[in-house]
Amino acid sequence: MGQGLANFLAPLFGGIAVTGVIARTATNIRSGATSPVAGIVHSIFLLLVLVLFAPLAKHIPLVSLAVVLIVVGWRMGDWEEFRRLPKRAAGDAAVFLTTFGLTVCFDLTVAVQIGMVLAAGLFVKRVADTTRVHTMSGDFIQREHGTRLDVPRGVIVYRLFGALLFGAADRLDTVLRRELRDTEVVILHMVDVSALDATALDRLENMREKLLRHKRHLILCGPHTQPYALMAKEGFLDLVGEGNVVSNLGAAMGRAQALMAAKSTGQTASP
Repeated sequence: MGQGLANFLAPLFGGIAVTGVIARTATNIRSGATSPVAGIVHSIFLLLVLVLFAPLAKHIPLVSLAVVLIVVGWRMGDWEEFRRLPKRAAGDAAVFLTTFGLTVCFDLTVAVQIGMVLAAGLFVKRVADTTRVHTMSGDFIQREHGTRLDVPRGVIVYRLFGALLFGAADRLDTVLRRELRDTEVVILHMVDVSALDATALDRLENMREKLLRHKRHLILCGPHTQPYALMAKEGFLDLVGEGNVVSNLGAAMGRAQALMAAKSTGQTASP
């Protein structure tokens, strides 16, 4: 925190933002340093060299200093990581090797910046890969919950798994693209949705609008924690209607039957 604050403030006074001089820090640690006192002693020593012993230090051959830096750089490397690469996932290995190569060919700052972008992209891909949308039948509900619930004709139940973030929001398009000719009610079983972001919420709003244009209904089953809080904050739950947000599949089936019964009699179900 101190180094970061110094890097922000130093340029305001004509200073240059730098790293914590990783080579010297690594040398300190390899030499047995266990506290910030080592860094303080190191700084005092450098100050003395510059102020008092600079005329003598200029006689030190650059070749010897280069050898010292090469040895320090070699000792800094965690070379065991290269032996573990074959056991790593391909994406992790690619990010590691890319960051290593950029560090050698360019500098640490460029390597860290690009490495962070690659790691973030890899994370988004993995989140997207864990997100799934499944159609639930009566037999599937019985296997999952131990109680058989008959899905009425005209009702489709989708079970959503994982985090619905911007990288995985396109999975909801599988629901939007489904033929709605014989569908009256769409139930989204969201008990296994761990996170929701604005992009996925926008897809849900598009789904609700499309169903509304076709005089269909949307029921949300089991949203909780972060997804529920986001939908409430953005007003999506108000658009769906309080009666169309239920806690379990049994209540969802009952609500769906009530909506279809009201439609068949020409009435409007309570929101």
